[in-house]
Amino acid sequence: MKKPNNCCPKCGKKLSVFYLKQNCPYCGVDMLYYKMDERLEEDALEAERQVEKLNKFKNTVKSSSVASPLLLIRLILFFTPLGSMCLPMYKNLTLITVIMGIVKGELDFNENLLPILSMIFVIVLSLAVIISSLFSSSENGLKRNLIFSFVNTAVFVGFGIETGSLGVGWYITFAIYIFEIVLHFVCDRVIKNRSN
Repeated sequence: MKKPNNCCPKCGKKLSVFYLKQNCPYCGVDMLYYKMDERLEEDALEAERQVEKLNKFKNTVKSSSVASPLLLIRLILFFTPLGSMCLPMYKNLTLITVIMGIVKGELDFNENLLPILSMIFVIVLSLAVIISSLFSSSENGLKRNLIFSFVNTAVFVGFGIETGSLGVGWYITFAIYIFEIVLHFVCDRVIKNRSN
């Protein structure tokens, strides 16, 4: 059991928080250097464990996102809805017109609430899919990716049905989402083949 900081490391006697001397008033041991080698070794082992965790994290992200051309294509594909939303999504409403309408203060939120919410959810849920995909090579990576992608697609389709008047950008974004789901299965095979 680790002793609190305000106790002598050798005899374990409690010291005042205001006691600032180097030697213990009870046993006289030099508290600063007592078992210094052991403490340095413990710190070195802890640093080694942290470096190992960081390396494992980096390897997981690398093997999940850029370890093969297909994984890289999937990663790039995750960002393409930002481009497809610049095409008409709902009637003539695009991501650019929404942004410009907000900047100029000319956007009618009451009339365009569902399309705006749809675009916000596309961005937020796509970000969740991207983050999830960075851990594809970890346990349950495929399941997690599919859950996030299916939720993303279902929310997007739900907003599309409620909004109506779908434009070409909506259909392209939907096609991107379907292609992403297919790529999750393909990339899962690539990851498994690389790890064998």
